[in-house]
This record gives sequence, structure tokens and C-alpha cells, in this order.
Amino acid sequence: MSDSPFSDHHFIVTGGTGGLGRAVIKLLLDRGATCTIPCLDEEEVADFPYTSHNKIKIVTDVDLTDGAQSEQFFKTASNQQPIRASLHLAGGFGMGSIEKVDTDDFLKMLHINTVTCFNSCKYAIEVFRMQKSEGRIVNVAARPAEFPRQGSNLSAYAASKTGVAALTQSLAQEVHDDDILINAVSPSIIDTPANRSAMPKADHNKWPKPEEIAETILYLASPANTLTHGAIVPVYGKS
Repeated sequence: MSDSPFSDHHFIVTGGTGGLGRAVIKLLLDRGATCTIPCLDEEEVADFPYTSHNKIKIVTDVDLTDGAQSEQFFKTASNQQPIRASLHLAGGFGMGSIEKVDTDDFLKMLHINTVTCFNSCKYAIEVFRMQKSEGRIVNVAARPAEFPRQGSNLSAYAASKTGVAALTQSLAQEVHDDDILINAVSPSIIDTPANRSAMPKADHNKWPKPEEIAETILYLASPANTLTHGAIVPVYGKS
């Protein structure tokens, strides 16, 4: 691991216990990184395979839609070890025709996707500036954010992920002179057990695999990325 650019570097990974998050965590651990994962409750880590790993720290009772809790989480994590990169995978999916989506549903999508991303970016940037170090941030948008016309029955989800894409591009320009590079990946439907169960008749072979997307995320977060910022990188697979 000693020759890995990730060795002993500290990564924040929101949503680290999810389907994509687990693939990212596995790659980071394989390459010698230390990871801190925020989660809202202990149920999220019930079957998480890396709970007892010596390079994993899981912090429960962190609501990333709450600014004060987000700020405290990032400050505490950075006090324990300087942060090299912050990967913002937390979020959720919802679909339904407009007559079946009420205001609460819409606000829920905005909170779990856009607001969590905003708070995570805001306080990661504060940490990088406090550390006076370069930093990397990678967010997760979605293909309907890039092509809302294709988002039939996904209006709330598409709007919330469009917010993630806009935040990524706007903040990337704002902090570029601080050597903080911000990008996002934009998946189509990710090949996870939950998505296979929800869409059993789909051609799952065409969906991008979490491990494949994780490789792209890690490149954007690595020291090898010295140029790319403000990009919404498509990771569609063949779908």
C-alpha cells in the first residue's frame, strides 16, 4: 500500500454504507486510505461489512440535512486527521407522476439529495481552507439532471439532482483558486440489488456496476486529477 496515492489519506464518504458507497469504501481500503462515514442511525450499518475495519470510523446520529450537525461532523473528523477528499454519495431516489407527488415528497427529494450535498460541500470547503491544503470533492448527480426531458415520472428526483449538478459547477468555479477541485459523476441506473428487485425485467447487464463508478470517483478524488473541475462526468454504462 505504501506506493498508493491514497495511503494514509483521510476521506469523508457520505452514503458510505449504501450500494455505491460500499464499492467506493472497498477500493479506498484496498488502496490504504482511512475513511470516516456519517450516518443517521445504526440500522444503516447493520450489515455493513467494514464496521470493524481499523481504517473505518462510523459516526452515527449525523443528519446531513442539518447545517449545525454537518458542520460539527466535518470539524470533528478533520481534527482527528486532516481530510484529503470528501465524497458525497448520500441521497435517495423517488419516482411518480406529478399528480402522485405531493409537496412533502418533493421537499424530501430536495433535502436528501440537494441539501445534503450543499451542507457537505460547504463544510468540506471550510475544512480545506482551514487546513490550507488542496482538496477534492466528488458529488453524485444523475442522468435525469443532465437530460430532464428524459425524466418522465421523475420530476422531483430530476429537480433535486439538477441542484446537485448546479452546485458542483458553481462551487467548482468559486473555489478553484484555492486548489479545491469539485466534480460530480452522473450515473444512469446503477446495478444494485435494490434496483434489480425494483426492475426485474430490465437488461441489468447494461447498467453500470458500482465498482466501475467507484473507479471514476476515485480518479476524480486522487492527486492524479490536477485539471478536471466543474465536470459532470457521465457514467452510464451501456444503458
